[in-house]
Amino acid sequence: MGPLVHVDPVGANPLLELSPGLMIWTIVVFLLTLLILKKFVFGPVGEAIEKRRASISASIEEAESSRDEAVKLLDQYKVQLAEARREADELRESGRRDGERQKQEIVGQAQEQRERIVTDTQTQIDAQAQAAVAGIRDDVVVLALSAAEKVTKKSLSDDDHRKMVEDALADADLSGLQKA
Repeated sequence: MGPLVHVDPVGANPLLELSPGLMIWTIVVFLLTLLILKKFVFGPVGEAIEKRRASISASIEEAESSRDEAVKLLDQYKVQLAEARREADELRESGRRDGERQKQEIVGQAQEQRERIVTDTQTQIDAQAQAAVAGIRDDVVVLALSAAEKVTKKSLSDDDHRKMVEDALADADLSGLQKA
């Protein structure tokens, strides 16, 4: 069988032995390492962490400030939008009133023009009626003179004829002709 190594359970392992000198050096090296780590590693890492925390805090404050500003701008936009709507409503109402006023003016002008045309037409009709009555009178005078001449079989002077016709016309009722 081969050589057998025998291991002594107590004191055979040097790592398990208590050595006060080694313990002191281990503590000194540990403290020295801790001091070096504190000065060169923990300080800069702590400062970096503090800078990062300050940066994050500033970013949060800036975000809150931006959010507050956005809320203010939204409120201002809502106010401006309401104002614009109110102005649009006023403009629409003003346009409606102006349109209504113009409509009334146009209707009034048309009414005046219609009345003027009716008045002018009535004046023309009255003038034509008077001219017709005068024409009829003259025709009646001529006819009456001719009839009187035939009836009397004698010729009267023009002045006598005219006087006779005018007397007959004065006695005759011609008012119905003037209204036509």
